[in-house]
Amino acid sequence: MSDLRDEHARLWRKRERYRSHGGNVEQIARQVARVEDRMAQRIKEMVSNERRATELLQRELEAARGQRYTIKGV
Repeated sequence: MSDLRDEHARLWRKRERYRSHGGNVEQIARQVARVEDRMAQRIKEMVSNERRATELLQRELEAARGQRYTIKGV
């Protein structure tokens, strides 16, 4: 799941960069949505309980959103 969180964070930062420069962010927003869909699908495959899967997805999205602004060292 960390690979998808990293991808989500990367795309979100890219989206913010484009938006701050007045660029079109629609394409990037669709990419973010596709990553979120893949996260949901992966969780759904791991967890049979629908309610539990929803909770896990919410937690993963919160973690991905929190990771957006984490600066990684080189």
